[in-house]
Amino acid sequence: MPTDDTAALSEAIRGVVWDATRRLRQESEGVTDVPLAQQAVLRRLDSAPGLTSAELARAEFVRPQSMNATVAAMRRQGLLESRVGQEDARRRELRLTTDGRATLGQIRATRADWLQVRLEETLTAKERAALGEAIVLLRRVVDDAPSGDQAT
Repeated sequence: MPTDDTAALSEAIRGVVWDATRRLRQESEGVTDVPLAQQAVLRRLDSAPGLTSAELARAEFVRPQSMNATVAAMRRQGLLESRVGQEDARRRELRLTTDGRATLGQIRATRADWLQVRLEETLTAKERAALGEAIVLLRRVVDDAPSGDQAT
């Protein structure tokens, strides 16, 4: 691929990221019966504890009603707990329970194990080093993006 064709490079990167994300999700499907939408909530609350259901809906680009149903199911499963907000008693903040953190850890470990094995099986040491260099560059592209940009 010509490296000076930024449109083609951009499309290739998007395609690989999409395929990698989908494959990692597939690899963790058998680990838990937690649906992908709930896995996304677990990840989101792990990185930003204390969000409300409405804030989760906005962050995950779903309707508030859908998120309310997801949150209710996760509370019944013991993955989430709801607490009164410290600064605003009307606010119901959501946090992972011990079971929620354990489930997320199990999902992450399965995905990491699969990817590690694939890297070892399919790439030489030199190729893994090149991939590491590419990741540094991709991280710079992502981190330098103006705030508010959304991948589509």
